[in-house]
Amino acid sequence: MRHTRLATALAAAALLAAGCGGGGASGVGDGSGEGTLAAVDLSGATFRVGSKEFTEQVVLGEIAVQALEAAGADPGQLATITGSTNVRTALTSGELDMYWEYTGTGWSTHLQNEIAAAPRDEAELYTAVREADAANGVAWLAAAPLNNAYAIAIGRATGERLGIATLSDYAALVNSDPANATMCAAAEFLTRDDGLPGVAGTYGFPLPPVAELELSLIPAETAGGTTCTVGEVTVTDGAVSANDLVILEDDRDAFVDYNAAMTVRQEVLDANPRLAEVFDPIAAALTSDVMRGLNERVDVGGELPDEVAEQWLAENGFTA
Repeated sequence: MRHTRLATALAAAALLAAGCGGGGASGVGDGSGEGTLAAVDLSGATFRVGSKEFTEQVVLGEIAVQALEAAGADPGQLATITGSTNVRTALTSGELDMYWEYTGTGWSTHLQNEIAAAPRDEAELYTAVREADAANGVAWLAAAPLNNAYAIAIGRATGERLGIATLSDYAALVNSDPANATMCAAAEFLTRDDGLPGVAGTYGFPLPPVAELELSLIPAETAGGTTCTVGEVTVTDGAVSANDLVILEDDRDAFVDYNAAMTVRQEVLDANPRLAEVFDPIAAALTSDVMRGLNERVDVGGELPDEVAEQWLAENGFTA
């Protein structure tokens, strides 16, 4: 499977960081009652941390701010900026020092590469983006297992009734019975190379009947199974589990990976090399299931992102 190599690399990175005093997601802290991040001394350092505007990014940004505070640094308040291009510009211009970015966004949006040419192995994509972005003065710390990739989901009952568990199964339905293969999707997904056109090309099916909806409405409509049979989601969307949706297996690797990693201006990392000891173990603990649960607590449960971040860091032993 394409995910194994990245998971193995992350486990090794977490162990290395722990050996350097950075600790890891042990859930029990470092035995001092302070959490593992207290062993990483960034006293006197100041940073400017940013995020994009959607829930997952704000939660990740709050995790970063609170992790830096636990290591003795002064990160100030999180700067939430709308749009990938805008937050990236803030980083490269020096307005920000760091923010969490996704490998797929790095590949296509920031490095301007074709989606079709992206490596379909998580570790290879991460390495390609990290090495290419070094020329722009941007360092990528360890990538998290969490993958904010596009996905297509189906209501659990609908999937069981139709016998659909993979995108190949869905392709067969589109080709044999298109009237029962309606897809709920937002406008952008319908035209992006890494959206529906790319999936249809990879799996060999014509574009299905589409119900174009706002992204936030898609999970509930898909769960109902009346408006559409399947719907566009992202892998870490908290509404997936809340609506009892099942993500169809991408058995031909049509979707590009979007693993999250902390991106830092190289000059900032050079001056503060222990930043890797802060964020590499945190990244290793952030799986897709974990992130989906954190997103759900905010989007469905109504909790505040900073409180969700605070509890997660403490529960995983990073802070007291």
